[in-house]
Amino acid sequence: MGRRQGHHGRPSMQSEVRTLTDRFDRTPRRSQRHAGTGRHVMAAVVLCAGVLSASTAAGCAQADANTQSGSISAPVIQAVTVVPERIQPGDTCQMACEATAGNVDILTYSWTASEGDIAGEGPNALWTAPGTEGLFRVSVTVDDGNGGSDTQSLSLTVRYNAAPEFQFVPTYTEGVRPGASVSISCPAVDADGDEITYQWHASYGEIRGEGEEVSWVAPRELGSYVVTVRARDAYGGEATRDVLITVTPSPTPRLGDFVVEALGHNMLKQELGVWDIYIGESCHIECVVAEGDGPFSYAWTVDEGVLTADGAVATWQAPETRGPATIAVAVTDALGNTNSAQLLMYAEDCTCAFN
Repeated sequence: MGRRQGHHGRPSMQSEVRTLTDRFDRTPRRSQRHAGTGRHVMAAVVLCAGVLSASTAAGCAQADANTQSGSISAPVIQAVTVVPERIQPGDTCQMACEATAGNVDILTYSWTASEGDIAGEGPNALWTAPGTEGLFRVSVTVDDGNGGSDTQSLSLTVRYNAAPEFQFVPTYTEGVRPGASVSISCPAVDADGDEITYQWHASYGEIRGEGEEVSWVAPRELGSYVVTVRARDAYGGEATRDVLITVTPSPTPRLGDFVVEALGHNMLKQELGVWDIYIGESCHIECVVAEGDGPFSYAWTVDEGVLTADGAVATWQAPETRGPATIAVAVTDALGNTNSAQLLMYAEDCTCAFN
């Protein structure tokens, strides 16, 4: 009978080792004691090692081939970008997925969203945010068609943009001479920390400079004029205020500070030149003339809420929604000189603002 064959019809490794061992055992004892015995031993060990090495190398080559075939085309998502970064309820943003895969020309993309609407089959998609604020998840899976895939998810914050708010608006209680220059400063803040840009406009006179503070050169004609400033952020939020300035050759009535008192409540306070009042509540306002030639006439206006005026005093009821309001009064003396002043109010919808 022939020897038991291993794979490929050749003697197994165990048979080779056993044959070498038997031959070594049958070597005469005197040969083993001979000085050259070491050569017999070394020959057997080397030959045995050679058989083991050849068999092991064949097995390793097979394992390397399996590892390479499993890693050739697995896709990897490098990045997912979203434009714009600031997302408001109902906005639509563009999403792009960048992925790589070895030796694969066609990749499929699957987009999903926890809420809102998403459309797209390739590396680009459009996501329309839901109509409410919150944190939402958008995911994309890239598949190579050979069992390899990669998935990446993004958490997107959806919230309304906060518009800039003016810290104060200056009041010019004394008139400006024709052709004279006056400095106007209207700084604003943005609750989101967005950069604010300012735009100034005057139908009469000349505006010089830019930013939150400019100079206005009065026209030669007498009268009361309006300088408008608009503060904007990069996401569409804006606020607008008017600054009233009177041009006169003679002293105008000098106006003092307004007297403001709450009517039947305690939710009224002044902070940084702005009076905060709870929505729907009312207050009493008195225009004080510090100096001038009486008698005086008063013309009151307001852009929000309900104002009832009688001479130097007025009652104002705040609107039912949160936001700013400007109350203005023009005071004319017996000589026809007019000076204007304004009071900046803000209706708050949380009682915590008055703690």
